[in-house]
Amino acid sequence: MGKTHIAAYILMNAVEKNKHNPDYRAVFFVDRLKLLSQTTDVFDSLGASYSVMQGDDPRYDPSKPIQIVSIQTALRRKSFGFDIAVVDECHTLYKGVTELMRRLNGIPWIGLSATPYAKSMSAEGLYDDLIVTCTPRDLISDGWLTKTEYYVGRSVDASGLKTKALSTGGSDYDPKALGEKMLDDDTLAGDIVQNYVKHSNGLTRRALCFAPSIAYSKSLVERFNSEIGSEIAVHVDGYMDRELQNYIFEDFKRGDYKILVNSKLTNTGFDDTGIEIIIDAYKTKSRIAWIQRIGRCWRIHPGKEKATVLDHAGNLQHFNSFPEDIIPHELDSGDRRFDEKKQTKQEEREPIVRPCPVCRSAMTGRRCKACGHVLPSDVPVLKDNGEMLVKAEKAASKLTSAAVRREKMSKTGKQAWYSTLLLYAKQKNYKHGWAYWKYKESMDCSPSGLRQVVAKEPLKEALKWIQSENIRYSHRRDK
Repeated sequence: MGKTHIAAYILMNAVEKNKHNPDYRAVFFVDRLKLLSQTTDVFDSLGASYSVMQGDDPRYDPSKPIQIVSIQTALRRKSFGFDIAVVDECHTLYKGVTELMRRLNGIPWIGLSATPYAKSMSAEGLYDDLIVTCTPRDLISDGWLTKTEYYVGRSVDASGLKTKALSTGGSDYDPKALGEKMLDDDTLAGDIVQNYVKHSNGLTRRALCFAPSIAYSKSLVERFNSEIGSEIAVHVDGYMDRELQNYIFEDFKRGDYKILVNSKLTNTGFDDTGIEIIIDAYKTKSRIAWIQRIGRCWRIHPGKEKATVLDHAGNLQHFNSFPEDIIPHELDSGDRRFDEKKQTKQEEREPIVRPCPVCRSAMTGRRCKACGHVLPSDVPVLKDNGEMLVKAEKAASKLTSAAVRREKMSKTGKQAWYSTLLLYAKQKNYKHGWAYWKYKESMDCSPSGLRQVVAKEPLKEALKWIQSENIRYSHRRDK
């Protein structure tokens, strides 16, 4: 939403009010070099007079009233004083910064974060209050952020996977173990590629893809490029030379690559407003990580009418909310067992987020806004007291692909499908019962009420289904 702009105005106004004091200093703490560059761009656009304290940066001038400071550099300075401080991405609680806050407790400290869900943010001597300036939903309604569509694709089952502790509190899936499990699921990568192609508007929309590990990120790039037939995707990671990273980012921004795949490198501080698609293939338990990732597509951009999120991680159903509707309510004090959810504003009865059984668009309520499908009246659309209605979830969102196909198809279409199966059986000299059982497999019901008429011209969709089933059978046989 431009929180750096807000912070810049605060610091510039503070300096103006204290211009009679030549020793007055306002400080903006930045976590990473990439964020530092974006911060200086904002201050430049506002005409601010500032200095940069980072390594041997030539812009360093201790006489300047505003100091933009790398946290790592600041913590190496033994004597470092100031009169007001802003901390960017303040949910990352560096030990050195928290020690400074407690030591310099007589000055204002302002933290900036889209995800203030870290453990102990309001512990003694740290942040006193949480100020929600506005919500993402408000910003979308007013046109300051991009409206977003969500589609739920297949994801791996992470039950039984080991977890690792997070620096922000809580725990998350071990990325290496998660990546290995996804590598074992060969068809998942194919689903991810097909979903991108479907929503890419003829391979014109640029996508940022998140993978759990570097190995899985690289494998996805290979899959995109081989299946699409061109070098459309590229991998980037934090172990690359910084100059090479920058070249890749520039090539992606220019459109030389349409898909940028990474693990965590672009979670924060990656400001490319032209991104239209997020491919989320990184299952997580962390609200901080999830919201930061989805936020990469929210910035407005000329010609960008909407953003699209392709959820192949199961995160929408895990958090059971759209990310723009998760609103921070209080900071964690560290006095009780840490739980991110307790820090968000919860309604007494919350809507259930589920994939539409027909088009897979994420939906709440009874009618899907994307395709118009209406859920049966006996399927609850609200959670009672925050507890998921498991039976309702299974009834509404766990329909098989066969059941979805049956719901979408008219009786004429079903007849054409069955007649194609009969034609195929005749051509292959299969037994008559083959078509019956294949129809039952493809539609989740028997062909009762349909005529046993062999098609003159086969239905293409039915032939594709037969082909995919034959391929799947051959893979099972090879194993």
